[in-house]
Amino acid sequence: MTDEELLWIIQNAAEMNETYLDLRDNRLIDVLPEIARLTHLTELYLSQNTLNDLRPELFQLTNLTELHLSDNQMSELPAEICQLTDLQELYLGRNMLTELPSELFLLSDLTVLHLNDNQINELSPDICQLSNLEELRLDGNPLTSPPLEIAEKGIEAIRQYFEALKQEQEEKFLNEAKIILIGEGAAGKTSLTKRIASNDFDPHEPTTHGIRITPWEPDTGNQPVKVNIWDFGGQDIMHATHQFFLSKRSLYVLVLDGRRDEEAEYWLRHVSSFGGESPVLIVLNKQDEACGFDLNRTFLLRKYSAVKGFYSTSCKKNEGIDEFREALLNELVQIEMLETRWPGSWFRVKKRLEEMEEPYISCDEYESFCAEEGITEQISQEVLVEFLNDLGVAVHFKGLDLDDTHVLNPLWLTNGVYRIITATEVVRQGGILHEDSLRDIFKSQNGEEYSYPRSRHKYLLSLMREFKLCYDLDSKRVLIPQLLPVTEPDVAFDEANSLSFILHYPHFLPRSIMPRFIVRMHKDIKNNLRWRTGVVLENKDFGATAMIRADNETRRISIFVNGNQRKDYFAAILLFFREINADFKRLDVRELVPMPDEPEVTARYSTLLKHAERDMDEYLPDDSDKVYSVKELLGLVQPDREDQVLELLRMIKAQLDEKESGAEVFNSLFKLEPSILGIGINLNEAFKRILATQKGKRRS
Repeated sequence: MTDEELLWIIQNAAEMNETYLDLRDNRLIDVLPEIARLTHLTELYLSQNTLNDLRPELFQLTNLTELHLSDNQMSELPAEICQLTDLQELYLGRNMLTELPSELFLLSDLTVLHLNDNQINELSPDICQLSNLEELRLDGNPLTSPPLEIAEKGIEAIRQYFEALKQEQEEKFLNEAKIILIGEGAAGKTSLTKRIASNDFDPHEPTTHGIRITPWEPDTGNQPVKVNIWDFGGQDIMHATHQFFLSKRSLYVLVLDGRRDEEAEYWLRHVSSFGGESPVLIVLNKQDEACGFDLNRTFLLRKYSAVKGFYSTSCKKNEGIDEFREALLNELVQIEMLETRWPGSWFRVKKRLEEMEEPYISCDEYESFCAEEGITEQISQEVLVEFLNDLGVAVHFKGLDLDDTHVLNPLWLTNGVYRIITATEVVRQGGILHEDSLRDIFKSQNGEEYSYPRSRHKYLLSLMREFKLCYDLDSKRVLIPQLLPVTEPDVAFDEANSLSFILHYPHFLPRSIMPRFIVRMHKDIKNNLRWRTGVVLENKDFGATAMIRADNETRRISIFVNGNQRKDYFAAILLFFREINADFKRLDVRELVPMPDEPEVTARYSTLLKHAERDMDEYLPDDSDKVYSVKELLGLVQPDREDQVLELLRMIKAQLDEKESGAEVFNSLFKLEPSILGIGINLNEAFKRILATQKGKRRS
């Protein structure tokens, strides 16, 4: 928008005594002095422009109640903002603000303040003066005071935080962090840890089972820093348990064995899914045995912004270790966790937990510890335990109501799960675990650091169920899909005449996807036809059977469905895969429809839906000379009528465990893809009908 055009708009708005002016998305780099003429304005929208400063005349609009300045390039907010004394809503998200003027906190009528996605490190306690503030957004800022976890919970949590600091008159930097080493088994993670922490090396280093945690207090040249180095066992069977412990605000080290052709992206995707924006250093280890091993570094740096550097090492010859240690320290001191400030009461609770002899604590005990140290508000207690989880002091499973176990020693947990999934009897029986055998599995052994009383056996199993690592076969037995036989059984299944569909994971197929799907659909498994990467299902209500098979090499999951209502059953299967996929952040999944006469040729399902929305019925797939009908291709996989969809949703409801909330699961699925079936049916409304029907039955 030119200055002439803007001036014309302002003049007309002034003549009309307008109270509302929308100047969004006009590439404005400035607002003209004439804007002061709009004395009747109550709402002004200047978002999505390129403003880097605000004219003083803007602050003469003292009748403004709403000011929208999001998506601009402002690095500073003028102190004159306090002149807008009637302001109730202020939107400043997605700018480049690093601090806030104290005058902002004089706007006592503010009820909404958005500051998300800026560069704010600290908030002044004066923000508590905004007594009418109800909605505060601070996500996307590198906050250290208050910690972002507190800030994201809203203004009330922030008030509690600053009140705690004020009462105790004691606060200090946390100066503690967590380093996580990941990679395949035998890559040399334990040897690298020892070289880093104490410069030791054992040529006969035993395999790590579960995790090892090594304390390290490096000399950073500043204040003392305490680091816990987590060394994860790399065996395939342990990958699914990593979700227990991979946390944000950590420093990750990916260790690759130079003697093997390893997939760096598999692990980088793991970090991306569970570690947030945590930085990653990549170590090309055992260079003394494979000096030519390297990666496409430019490609990985461009694709993964979290990667901060590559380092070649040999633990055996102590080569490259000093350079890597220096890089590790340089990256470590930049972790925001170190600069986070805690009230003294938080440190006291942390110390008490670290000194506990028992490896777990009940929810009531934890809350009692907090209360004794003056932390009485639930929000503060929740944030503290989340911090302790990120530090590795304790393991806390947010949102899981498992027995009364609230905080755990991570080694106790991982060693317990590992003993279950590697027990000889369980492996020999193809993943079938008799609960009675837990007594023998957890029988005390000489020199064992942790004990597993019978009262905690069911807790460990409950945790495995929650994370979809196992499911109940009956009241006394569970099945662990990751221990199923590798070999696919001989199955007479007519794939050629089936409804077929492909889930393609072009960059990363998490190895836990299929086991979790098997757990989710275990009620429908046909004649125990299940193996480590596949399953055969049958649903008698739909008169349908399905074969689902994962190919880890091509990163594809193939779905074949036969039967009278094959499309209905397929839709349910797809919904559940989408639910599982959603647990992995930024997971790229491409849903493909194979051509009926050329199954090796596929079309993106989303592309077909877009074609249908635009009434485009002709589609020419890549790698084919034939034009297909979009309507016919979609007709291969979509239910045809609303009554079929209602039956489908009832079937999905039946798949849920009794303790699961149907509403919560359905809502999560609808958020993933409201038009999943592509035929214009309002699934939310359909589900409401089912709930209404169920309520009616209960009343009668």
